[in-house]
Amino acid sequence: MDKVDVFGFGHCCIDYLAVLDSFPEKGKKGDVVESLVIGGGPVPTAILTTVRFGLKSGFCGKVGADDDGRIVIEGLKAGGVDVSSMVVNDKANTARAYIWIDPHEGSRTVALDRTKLEWLTAPELNLDLVRNCRVFLCDGRAVEACLDGLKVARECGVITVFDTGAARPRFEEMMTLVDYAIVSADLADTLAPGLNPERLAQLLVDMGAGTAIITNGAEGAAWCRRDESGCVAGFKAEVYDTTGAGDVFHGAFIYGLLQTWQLEPVIRFANAAAALSCRKLSGQGSIPQLSEVEKLVAEGAGWG
Repeated sequence: MDKVDVFGFGHCCIDYLAVLDSFPEKGKKGDVVESLVIGGGPVPTAILTTVRFGLKSGFCGKVGADDDGRIVIEGLKAGGVDVSSMVVNDKANTARAYIWIDPHEGSRTVALDRTKLEWLTAPELNLDLVRNCRVFLCDGRAVEACLDGLKVARECGVITVFDTGAARPRFEEMMTLVDYAIVSADLADTLAPGLNPERLAQLLVDMGAGTAIITNGAEGAAWCRRDESGCVAGFKAEVYDTTGAGDVFHGAFIYGLLQTWQLEPVIRFANAAAALSCRKLSGQGSIPQLSEVEKLVAEGAGWG
């Protein structure tokens, strides 16, 4: 892999999406009105977003030697992502996410099948790729490998960005190595039940994160760093499917970060990208064009 702007490491899967109209009650049946099989996963979708916006990016994850794994790799490759560090394991299956979408409100229900998945091990992460990027993005799932990557990035002055929706093992240790912790408000459910986004952001900074950003859907995002904090309103959007909106936020945030913008303009840009991604089915299939995001930000329409 040549030197890249952004190197991502984390969980990848295949998404099986079904739009249901109407969404059935438990134990009842419903009709599928649209479906799609496409690569997924938080870090891969964020990395695809950075490439869509003009950055040079690579991704490392593990898939099985199956059709699902082929779809994952080919989708990233077609999107311009360097996948030369991907690991294919012929003794495991590619993780699957079964996603049911209610088109009336854009909400989705997700069931993850990781029953035959093997996480990447620390030796499978090429640390030279971490040393030679500008931003390292990881999700904390392959714990030892993520810690190794974060430590090397910190030693080499590489910006570290962290994404998670739930507290992982050795979470607090990871926070001490993270420049930007960008997490969903849902993290509170497993880390500190009852905390609102503002207090959750403060907690992550208290744990050691340089800056914490808490995404909260259409409400926008709260942010905190050592001596200051704030909130950036979201954009009203045409909502069809919210799958991957947070992942697009991460990719757009990294793009803005590398433009050396101030923090709040970066968050505003990422909010706009996430809102626009809700118009279509899936995460990776709904990434907006850079010009669309710039237009929405410039218009300033549809605030929170």
